[in-house]
Amino acid sequence: MKRMGAELEPAIACLSYALCSISLSLFNKLIFSGSSFNFPISVLAFQSLCAVVFLLLSDWLKLSEPSPLTKDVLRAMAPVTILFCLMLWTSGKALRFVSMPIFTVFKNLAVVGTTAWEYFRFGSRVSMGIMLSLALMVGGSLAAGAGDLTATREGFIWMFVNVFFTVSYVASLKDLVPPDLPASAKTLANNLLSLGAFAGVAAFNGEIGDFWSALLAQTRLFKLALLCTGVIGTAINMSTFWCARVTSGATYAFVGASNKIPVALIGHFAFHSELTVGGWTGVTMGLGAGIVFAITKERERRQAVAARSASGGGGDAAEEDYTPLLRKEGAAGAGAVPDDELESDGAQALVARNGRGSE
Repeated sequence: MKRMGAELEPAIACLSYALCSISLSLFNKLIFSGSSFNFPISVLAFQSLCAVVFLLLSDWLKLSEPSPLTKDVLRAMAPVTILFCLMLWTSGKALRFVSMPIFTVFKNLAVVGTTAWEYFRFGSRVSMGIMLSLALMVGGSLAAGAGDLTATREGFIWMFVNVFFTVSYVASLKDLVPPDLPASAKTLANNLLSLGAFAGVAAFNGEIGDFWSALLAQTRLFKLALLCTGVIGTAINMSTFWCARVTSGATYAFVGASNKIPVALIGHFAFHSELTVGGWTGVTMGLGAGIVFAITKERERRQAVAARSASGGGGDAAEEDYTPLLRKEGAAGAGAVPDDELESDGAQALVARNGRGSE
């Protein structure tokens, strides 16, 4: 039973991350649908504040593992948080000069970049199935955005910079965060540092006072939705660390990119957003990419288990060949947050701020 649970852990972690990411995207869409509430940086700071409060309360009530907050933990988490903030900031800068379809294409290219990074960093095998799923994903985003693939030269520069920081952020989840720390401790440190960064930027922009004034004028349902983003934001942080610990960076990035498919479908029916023929084609190709990716990963897992059995080496069947870092570096390594979005899905707020939240 324990072995079966270990085999299912990567799938459960990916599913948890996907559900949290999709939910946060939809709640962010609900919040930023109205033009009267346009405070993305303050919302990110609020979400970080909620996470800190929830985690400290959970620690105090002994509902979760202790969350030791030491200088060493904060020092280890600082580069990850900086890369996370830079990823969001460059997303916002790029969205001023590129259309949403171009933005999506480049975000999918970041998954390709992450796969390439793992190949050169760890020697991870890239099978034909993985390459086919990546091609379907990029092709699907191109098909969905056909007719609106517009961008300026400055926009392309910002997008390439964003891809660099996105890949660097995903890489840092494996390389820089101590794997032996509880997920709650990593999440607390990440959100505490993010809170300082986002609150500082919001204060510099003079946004905080207007944010609270506008929030008080909103309906109870709106305030409840905003609070839900704080709760889900905490969950997505913890599921990100979990997903990054038990899967590869490429798998984590692919799940984040694939989340756009159910978001597009739910948005079409819930928010009555338009989905063109190209959009349906992109969704279909995206679903195909997800199926091919899942089948390929399962085949690789079975092959790895069979190889271990044949060699007589035993070992846990869950120790798959797409988690090389954890096996090579163990607790001595440093490895972990998470949008989509790769982004605590905060980039969704930046998308909405630029008037493209419904796309």
